[in-house]
Formats: sequence, C-alpha cells, structure tokens
Amino acid sequence: YAFYFEGGLVSFVKYLNSDEKPIHDNIFFVSKTADSVLVEAAFQYTEDIGGKEFSFANNINTADGGMHLTGFRTALTRTLNDYARKNGYLKESEENLTGDDVREGLTAIISVKIREPQFEGQTKARLGNPEARTGVEVVIGESLGEWLEKNPTDARKVLEKAILASKARKAAKAARETV
Repeated sequence: YAFYFEGGLVSFVKYLNSDEKPIHDNIFFVSKTADSVLVEAAFQYTEDIGGKEFSFANNINTADGGMHLTGFRTALTRTLNDYARKNGYLKESEENLTGDDVREGLTAIISVKIREPQFEGQTKARLGNPEARTGVEVVIGESLGEWLEKNPTDARKVLEKAILASKARKAAKAARETV
C-alpha cells in the first residue's frame, strides 16, 4: 500500500486518530537532522488506553521497529520525566514514569532518512543502525522539551494521562500481590 498525506506526518496522525478523542489539539511535529540522520516525528495523545507507533526508515515501514523507535521511546520517557520533575508533577520521593506509562494513548510516527540503512532480516522489518538511535534521541529530546515549554496546557494534559497510567499500574500490581 502507498499513502500520501498533503500535510505529511501531521496529517497522517490526524487520520490515525480520526476515530479517537485526542486529549490535546497541538500535534507535536519535528523535522531535524542530527548525526547525519534526518528525523521526522509526529505524535498526539488520545483518551484510548492502547498506543499506536509506526516507524519508517527511508520510507520503508519497519513493522518491528528498531534503533530509531528505541531512541524515540527513550527520549520521550526521559524528557517527560524531566519536565514532570522540574514543574512539580512528580515529587522527589515518587518514582519516575515508565515507558509504558508515557506511551499509553500515544499515536506516534517516527521516520528517519539514513545514508546506509542496515535492516535485520529479509523483510526489512527492523532497523539496526545505532546512529539512528542517537540521532532520534537528540532531536526528540531537544524538540519535545521546547514543545512542552511552549504548550504548557498540552503538557499538563499529557502528564496527567501518564501519571494516571502510572497510578493504575501500581494499583494493579498491589492487587496482584494481595491476591
């Protein structure tokens, strides 16, 4: 299948969320180069519990993810935790939000353009380039931090959702231990 969206990744995210109820209006979007890797990413949170993550390398759908998706997840979790601590959403005594907490309800698309992609397996379902991970981490870390500062209302909604997911995870764990 081939898709074409006039507005690029932002339009793709809107299309994917057409049946969902977004919790914030401003879709995060970035397009920057770091470590000779062009990184494009767009995401929006919805009220849904599940998340959708799509990753591409040189316009090839990497269904099993790879280094670029790992870099995105790492940067997303770290940046949201840093922002939450700095702005008082998490106290010093509280543990950090996990990757699962911050990805609940997330619809994200990560696309990298890389000179010599190293795919794992015949189906090109996974990207193996380590520079893709570092490039995505740098770009997402910087850009997401700026986006959170410029959109404090959206940042609050995103963090409230992640903190609620964290509380639900802890309550489920306590219930399992009680049983």
